Amino acid sequence: MPQAQADASTERPIAARTARPLMLAAWFALLCAAFLALLPLRYTATTRISFEVATQPSAALVRGVVQVLQSREMALHVLDGLPPGDVARLAEGRMPLSAPGWFPGESLGQRDRALATLQDGLNVTSVLGGRMLVIAFSSSRPALSAEVAQSYARSFAALDASVRDEAAPNTALAIPPTRLGLAAEVPAFPDLPRPLTLLALAAAAIALFLAGQRQLRIPRDGARPHGAPLPRQAANVERISWLNAGSETGLSCEAAVERLAQRLATGARQPASAGRLVVFTSEGPRAESAFCAIGLARRLAQEDTRVALVALDGESGDLCALISDPWAPGMTEMLFGVAGFGETIHRDPKSRAHVIPPGRHARGGASVVGADRLTLILKALRQTYDHVVVAAPALPGTAGADRIAALGPLLVCIEEAGSTALPGVETYDALAAHGFGEVIMLALADPSAAPSAEEAGQAPATSNVQALYPSLTANAA
Repeated sequence: MPQAQADASTERPIAARTARPLMLAAWFALLCAAFLALLPLRYTATTRISFEVATQPSAALVRGVVQVLQSREMALHVLDGLPPGDVARLAEGRMPLSAPGWFPGESLGQRDRALATLQDGLNVTSVLGGRMLVIAFSSSRPALSAEVAQSYARSFAALDASVRDEAAPNTALAIPPTRLGLAAEVPAFPDLPRPLTLLALAAAAIALFLAGQRQLRIPRDGARPHGAPLPRQAANVERISWLNAGSETGLSCEAAVERLAQRLATGARQPASAGRLVVFTSEGPRAESAFCAIGLARRLAQEDTRVALVALDGESGDLCALISDPWAPGMTEMLFGVAGFGETIHRDPKSRAHVIPPGRHARGGASVVGADRLTLILKALRQTYDHVVVAAPALPGTAGADRIAALGPLLVCIEEAGSTALPGVETYDALAAHGFGEVIMLALADPSAAPSAEEAGQAPATSNVQALYPSLTANAA
């Protein structure tokens, strides 16, 4: 890794660790700001004063009445009519950070603080074209808000009555008669915060969230918090099993088929949308490869599974004799677009498996392995069958084997029993070079030879391959 990249990968985690306490402090400051902006809760009580006139009062008259209600003299009159306890509570409600509190010698008395609270919490608005005035008072105490609002209405009614009595001889100067509405009720719920306050808090929270996502997220380049690279799993890990490989006798075809069937039954399950693909091949042209493929397909068909046997090696006599009609279309015709699935799939006369024979013009070797349509055909079969068993020609070093390996099959390679370990390892290396990830090296016994130690009930001898290459014997079936 270049030095500049190493320094950058180290600085990113350090910056992230430094940003964490800063982000926590910012969130704490935002919570404190929200606490100060939203608390204490405010309760608003309202009452109404209506003008008893048939026509809409003039705007000047309405403005004059509103100014009277909001005047300092009216506030003093209301304050004189309140009980001493309410006056004390109004004085306590004055904000401690108000301007007079910041200047020496400007401290206010209880009455002045209560008067300032009255003027701050009062709001008078006209509705219904000026025919009605709404008196609203807001404080931190619901009962106090209702009492002050009602006191304003009573004080205005008393003032109106006194003025009306004095102006009775000159009725042209009198204001229209007024009528008090319902008494102010104690509010049950606090006021909603101001929209501007909510918008400011929401904007600050969104900004902090986006900044945290950018600063505190884990680096996406796979680096450790201290700059060291994380270990990564290999994309393609080859797995190999040796079934009696390199022994003196090897396994019989029947024993090998049973072992393979158990392996498929206990192995990892494929996705529900795809069946298991098993490919048989060999080091060279060997009849045992096709014979074992036929045996495994018939063994799997005994269970409640759908099995298809694909005879890809047209040079095998066992595969050509699968069905009685030698002119029936098969794999060759399907590979080169002469026939479709419905014409080439036949029923195995000795099992419930379906068979695709080599075809009328059977071919083998690289001509069928390298066909363009082969992978498409195998993918389509896997969508229909639980197991697709392919009897393939020799694959090591054959063009087109890479595309079969891309399908992720279980590859069973037949090797000669009793041979040294080196040829089997070389064959596996050739298969691994094509990309096959799960390989079973199978050594078959000569049918004319004596039964192997495993078939006779004895413990099998230690494989020469296991002795020479213990790392390759990850799981012996």
